[in-house]
Amino acid sequence: NSARIMSLTDGKRKMSKSDSNDFTRINLLDPPELIRAKIKKAKTDAIRCLEFNSPERPEAHNLLALYATLANKSAEEASAECADMQYGEFKQRLVDATVSALSPIQARYHELMSDHPTLMDTLRCGAERAAKVADATLRKASAAMGFLQPT
Repeated sequence: NSARIMSLTDGKRKMSKSDSNDFTRINLLDPPELIRAKIKKAKTDAIRCLEFNSPERPEAHNLLALYATLANKSAEEASAECADMQYGEFKQRLVDATVSALSPIQARYHELMSDHPTLMDTLRCGAERAAKVADATLRKASAAMGFLQPT
């Protein structure tokens, strides 16, 4: 699904980690209770049915797109499934889809972070590879500018 996901508080603004209000977005490591609180507070409108592509209803479009993406459904499937739901029922479904989608990512993150020796070894190897690439790039740039090359 290639839908652009917008802010939880304003369906016309992009979801951004640089926004000072943490309730505008879902972070990858947010615990389920915080995800529930954020989605519960997500901006909606007074119209009952959820729909895509209504210029007057950016928040409905946004929340439905977020659900379709996280539940791995097409826009048509998500729209048909949720068309007659009230926001309370829909938001619980969105919470469940979000927690389910993020659960494996969070489990893997915690697994990697708990294995300190392997984490440090991975970082060291990555730093060594990056230093080799950076050194080669610096040598090429220096030669292109006519600087003397160290022997």
